[in-house]
Amino acid sequence: MSTIKINNKNYEVPELTFAHSKVLEQCGVPLRRLIDPDLMFTIVSAFVTVVTGAEPAMADYLMEQHILGGGTIEDIYKAYIEAITESHFFKKLLESQEEKRKVKTTVKAI
Repeated sequence: MSTIKINNKNYEVPELTFAHSKVLEQCGVPLRRLIDPDLMFTIVSAFVTVVTGAEPAMADYLMEQHILGGGTIEDIYKAYIEAITESHFFKKLLESQEEKRKVKTTVKAI
């Protein structure tokens, strides 16, 4: 498990699981766009919600304070990408999505 500093406080980043996927969705991160730089603010907000256990409004406040205090959103996004790519559940989920895309592409080509 890794740690992340948000607004000058260290938090442990949990192994992301199915339960976390529901939190991410509830916070506006569609599972088909788990790694999408266009959704960086939404993803970071959801990730901070997961990591801190705070309500989404408090997670947004923590991120705002983090940025005002000199932190960057990119650091939090990078930690999120690392957590997603190291998660056994999300690795399998992303592999499954990739296989479905390959099948659709193959079917359309025929």
